[in-house]
Amino acid sequence: MFSFWEKDVFLKKYDVVIIGAGFSGLWLAYFLKKYRPKIEIAILEAGTLPTGASTKNAGFSCFGSPTELLENITVMGLDQAMFWAEQRHRGISMIAQYFGSEIEFDDCGGTELFNDKTTFEETKEQLNDLNQSIKSITGSDNHFFIDESVINQAGFSGFQYAIKNDVEGSIHSGKLINSMIEVLQAQKVKIFFGVEVENFEENQEETTIIAKNGMVFRANHLSITTNAFTKRLLPEVDLYPGRGQVLITEPIEGLNWRGTFHFDKGYYYFRNYRNRVLFGGGRNLDFQAENTDEFALTELVQNRLEQLLYENIIPKHKNVKIDQRWSGIMAFDDTKTPVSKCLSQRVSLSVRMNGMGVALAPTLSESLAKEILTIF
Repeated sequence: MFSFWEKDVFLKKYDVVIIGAGFSGLWLAYFLKKYRPKIEIAILEAGTLPTGASTKNAGFSCFGSPTELLENITVMGLDQAMFWAEQRHRGISMIAQYFGSEIEFDDCGGTELFNDKTTFEETKEQLNDLNQSIKSITGSDNHFFIDESVINQAGFSGFQYAIKNDVEGSIHSGKLINSMIEVLQAQKVKIFFGVEVENFEENQEETTIIAKNGMVFRANHLSITTNAFTKRLLPEVDLYPGRGQVLITEPIEGLNWRGTFHFDKGYYYFRNYRNRVLFGGGRNLDFQAENTDEFALTELVQNRLEQLLYENIIPKHKNVKIDQRWSGIMAFDDTKTPVSKCLSQRVSLSVRMNGMGVALAPTLSESLAKEILTIF
């Protein structure tokens, strides 16, 4: 039961209601406000904190490792692969431009490590062509280059080769979410946490959004930015969830390397955060089990992460303890492309980030905001 006052202030009709307070939803609100400051927006978030991957990821602003980009070219063709690479590159720049000083943005570069000579040689052979393909994006003839010193300098073990780029970086994901929420609240965007949407109905006049707790919202336009959980509202959307498990060590004295690192085609990733190793991945150990929207840890993945951590990443610090473990839920499809568009005059969605939501959310949200604002 809600009072007249509550309905008048909080449950009134909005111009836009956004479901999901992760990066996609917050960036969408940000650009809607940027281009139409007087627009009235409400964001509905099921969790007490943003649910999904936005605050549970490893804090990478990813452009794409060489093997990832080459795989994208194989799957979607050169033109599409470069289009999405440009979107990610521009998204990283936007994060740095709008929030860099507040979120520990570090353009530390990214490195792909190889323990297999065949894979490295195959990648190396295509490196010059890849650099030429992305030159118009990065402005560099030598975006990807072989780094012959990082493995020994960092004290890694079991890796033989490294290819580096200077574009990728790292962020504090929690601080980015927090900074965006503060900016939006200062612009009078209402954000409701603990509101799980059960259903919505659209007609020619408006969209009605029904929450499980009995709250009913009305809007001229509804945008769904729930990523891996989208099928609960739109079962027809082609995507599947993918769980990412992560751990972080206690502080390690003498951890003298920095940067973001990937190996095994991007399925494993780690970084140095305040002299701790933040390490995640392992979905490829059991895709069937990890293609889930359940927040959980598994013995299989955690044991493998620990093994790789102590044997390959910090072989000289095997007594270091694990401080925390957690998981986040991403959304994927077989085409490796997101979907961000208006479905009708009253409903839009921006989901299926394929593990690149940090970098893709700014650019996709800006484009979608412009599309929404042409409607009313």
